Amino acid sequence: MANRRTPGAKQRRKGDKYKPYVSKDMKKKLKKELANRPPKTKYQRSLKHIERGQETIQAQKRQIEAERKYRQEANASTSAVGYASTDTEESDSDGLSTKGTFEDLAAEFNEQIGLVIDSEDDSDSAVDSEAEEEELDDEIDEQAEEDQAQMEESDMDALVSNSDAGASEGDEPDEVLDEENDEESDEDEELLPDESDLSSDDDEETTNDPYMLHTAHNLSPAMVEALAAEPPRVETHTVSFGSLGNVYVELPKCRAPGTSRPEAKGIFAKERYAKPGTLPTVPEASEDGATDWDELHVKDRIVRNMTEGMDALQRDTFAILNGYQDLHYPQRSFDNADRLRYVYCLHALNHVLKAVSKIQHHTIKLTTSRATNKKKPAEDQFRRRVKDSKKVQVGDEPTLGTEYRDQGFVRPKVLIVVPFRESALRCVTVLKRLFAGEQEKSVMNWKRFTDEYGGGSSLHFPRRNPKPADYERTFAGNIDDNFRLGIAFNRSTMKLYAKYYSSDVIIASPLGLRMAIGAKGEQHRDYDFLASIELLIIDQAEVCYAQNWDHVLHVMEHLHHQPKSTEYTEFSRVREWCLNGWSKFYRQTVLLSAFELPEFRWLYNKHFHNYRGKVRSCKRTLTGTIKHVVVRVAQNFQRVETTTLDGAGSARFSHFLNVVLPQARTVSMARCMIYVPSYFDYIRLRNHFKKEELSYTQICEYTTDAKIARARDMFYHGSKHFLLYSERAHFFRRHRIRGVRHLILYAPPVFPHLYPELVNLMMKENQNPHDGVDDESMTVTVLYTVYDTYQLAEMVGAPRAKAMIKAPRSVHRFTTDQK
Repeated sequence: MANRRTPGAKQRRKGDKYKPYVSKDMKKKLKKELANRPPKTKYQRSLKHIERGQETIQAQKRQIEAERKYRQEANASTSAVGYASTDTEESDSDGLSTKGTFEDLAAEFNEQIGLVIDSEDDSDSAVDSEAEEEELDDEIDEQAEEDQAQMEESDMDALVSNSDAGASEGDEPDEVLDEENDEESDEDEELLPDESDLSSDDDEETTNDPYMLHTAHNLSPAMVEALAAEPPRVETHTVSFGSLGNVYVELPKCRAPGTSRPEAKGIFAKERYAKPGTLPTVPEASEDGATDWDELHVKDRIVRNMTEGMDALQRDTFAILNGYQDLHYPQRSFDNADRLRYVYCLHALNHVLKAVSKIQHHTIKLTTSRATNKKKPAEDQFRRRVKDSKKVQVGDEPTLGTEYRDQGFVRPKVLIVVPFRESALRCVTVLKRLFAGEQEKSVMNWKRFTDEYGGGSSLHFPRRNPKPADYERTFAGNIDDNFRLGIAFNRSTMKLYAKYYSSDVIIASPLGLRMAIGAKGEQHRDYDFLASIELLIIDQAEVCYAQNWDHVLHVMEHLHHQPKSTEYTEFSRVREWCLNGWSKFYRQTVLLSAFELPEFRWLYNKHFHNYRGKVRSCKRTLTGTIKHVVVRVAQNFQRVETTTLDGAGSARFSHFLNVVLPQARTVSMARCMIYVPSYFDYIRLRNHFKKEELSYTQICEYTTDAKIARARDMFYHGSKHFLLYSERAHFFRRHRIRGVRHLILYAPPVFPHLYPELVNLMMKENQNPHDGVDDESMTVTVLYTVYDTYQLAEMVGAPRAKAMIKAPRSVHRFTTDQK
């Protein structure tokens, strides 16, 4: 009975580890749970090795402690038998034999640990032994901490190189990743800065470099109070600034200098605050047109690769950017786009190279300081004892350790937001030319970049019925709007496709950043790489607005948050103003757009917090785009009365239903196209038309090609009375809608150049010759409110827009002869 066992059960051998019984259902449940878990990171997989390293360190500490105790017991035994500590004492007693016995014992012991004992170490007092014990314990702990830090640092490096967080689009093969890791290890050997970068600390205090003046010091309490106020306390100035025309400059308004005393920093040094911004000055052009780059503190590496000079627009723009002031320039066009791109890429590269050189310089200093101040190893305590150790006196000043605050929480410093891959390709091409010149070997992964971001145009532009010229120039090249690209710089190389947390510059689209950041409630979100952005550039803001302006606002809301993870942060090097949460006051923001919009002005007022001040170029349009209308048609502008911005949408909808729609439903207003700039208003009108069962068809940005063709055909032949047409559909497709006899603009177009294009669709060659409508009966109606001032000024000119807003009558009519 004792040997009876359950049939089919395996007999457990002696020494085997007991395993509890698990049923098949439990195994399936465990496998399902394991499958749903996120994959382990490199750091988590390395924990076992870290624990083994810690156990090894503890074993070394125990071995050294045992040797120390053995040494102490041996000394105690020799003193008990009357050991002579000097060579002048001569004795024939047993102490002599004891001395020889101890020397033999000590020599044998030190041969085992590879050391030699000095003869002067034999006279140890109780106080010296206690001091040695304390010093030895400190050295043991310090050595253990250094070993553990080195192991964790190596694991962190492996984690950074192999982690998927912040990766650019797509997964790479393992072979490519291994090659990139090898390239990174080769780059680390070249991190030595140039000799011109090795400036002393005294030079940093007296330098006129705008980068150092902007980032080296903290803000004064008065400055922080002025910037944190709601609204911020600023002084506004209007300055004539060369080719930029009149500019508005806003500077933080602090207390007058001299009213507050400098506050003490600790007990040794006085706090030195950052200097507030001043009015920008127009750079003076030399007779030969050359620029003194040394005076502008541009890196020599960049100057060597500059093959062309700068014109007046570039020179004036760079003067503002180099002074680290925010800039909003609403006069970007196809003619000056390349010149503006060249300027902000030059400024971004100059900023990054200065930051990288300063960090490398300080790293070398810290490494040298640690090497010179490094304590002797623990074994030296057994070999010799420092006799004349310097004791700290009461009047001596304590020596402070070397400390450099030159970094943010994470490495990325520059963020460039552009709408398309073609725009990113042009930016990287400029950075490559300024950094490496014609040496493509200095740019890593260049071929892969040109294959993915180049490759010709993504759209086919017909030659028979060509699209407008601005459309072909806007959508030329690769127009993919979901991308992210990290760029890392060191002394001699520029690496594309770097990981987010290993990059200095990030070039991305609003959608790509939105996908990387994630939405609220998602499990895996990551926006720590935006915690230390020092330079933000938003180019082609109007195209980003057409894509989705909410993505840009989402990015702005996630800038400069406290990082959730500290694995990429070296707190001993983080600047104090980063730790204080003042990073947004040091960020320089550049916004380039083709025209003014309320959304752009709101972004300028709410998210431009630079303590150096901000500059806004004034764009005053005199005539507007109405001058490009060639069709002889009456253009009626009707003002919708409203008192609040929140009620403007409801007031516009009520005015349309009560005033415009009853007249548009008549037979004489057949073939009426309703142009709606906002998609929310488009949905509102579509639902009302569907509810009232009106004869209409629709085209929006989400309509398929087949439905678009069907809607255009029905509207042209008169099968449908109304055509609802959204602005985004026209911007991204530029359909030539034929058969339009009456045009109603529910609101002024966001893109002002679309207004004459829409009106000119009513030309005779675009009409159905069998519709029986007289050309003289065609009409154009535009609805506007007092909050559409920017759009209205771009259409009819600033003087007319101002008069139309303030005029007592609400209807204004323009004809082609009055434009």
